[in-house]
Amino acid sequence: MPNILIIPSVDLVRGRCGRCIAGLPGTERMYTEFSDEPVRLAQLWRRENAKCIHVTDIDSFRGVDDAETIEQVVAMQAAVDIPVQFVATLPNVDAYRRILERGVYRVAINTLAYTEPDGVAELLEQYGTSRVVFGLRAHNGDVDLGASREQTTDEDYIKHVYAIGGRRLIYSETDWEGHLTGESIDTIRRIASVAPLRVTTAGGIAGPEHLWDVQRNAPPNVDSVVIGRALYENRFPCQAIWRMAEAVIEPELAHHQSASTVQSSISVLAKPNSTPPTTEG
Repeated sequence: MPNILIIPSVDLVRGRCGRCIAGLPGTERMYTEFSDEPVRLAQLWRRENAKCIHVTDIDSFRGVDDAETIEQVVAMQAAVDIPVQFVATLPNVDAYRRILERGVYRVAINTLAYTEPDGVAELLEQYGTSRVVFGLRAHNGDVDLGASREQTTDEDYIKHVYAIGGRRLIYSETDWEGHLTGESIDTIRRIASVAPLRVTTAGGIAGPEHLWDVQRNAPPNVDSVVIGRALYENRFPCQAIWRMAEAVIEPELAHHQSASTVQSSISVLAKPNSTPPTTEG
């Protein structure tokens, strides 16, 4: 039975975190500050042994171009030594290229797979299949590609992505997102069988039981899961220990840490078509 990698999720809205961790009584202010400082939140997830961080630009999906969110995700990557994967709806391939050039390890492309397939293929050639991946948000097997194109099916989307060179997919279902109802194993098996892509699922995990269900029953090419709300609500047993430690350690770290202190960014060392030390493919 393969191990499933847990990837913490951070939603950014106007450069601020969309969720706040529920800490121990008396630590509310500390965790509220993390919402104002996404870099500190990224470093917190890293100290809690995250091997990758999933960042979503919520504004971009609403048609809002927010430069502050871009600056924050670049700073988050510079502050941690693990991949940051950035999910956004950007206007063109060059916009994704600029994110990669600035050091963010991974970008997830969605509608441009159809509207600019040649440009996306060039981006894959330049940066490799680990740094350029694809995001799919479905509902009942359908994918809304926006005003530029009508709907397609999730299976056709996956086949198209594979044909232009994609090798990793981040899959989410709108019925899972934020509901803590678990992920459909039948759906995961279906989409994982369409093409030999590595698959990250996202949304719906409420706690250890749902995670174990995916780990026991998902196909081998499903290797990771993005978790948001359940982590922020401390629904995993180990988090009680982390929160107790942070009540003591974090205020001390904040007191001593210089605003300019950053860790080495993994993306600086990445070469085109190379395999990163974690979340490969």
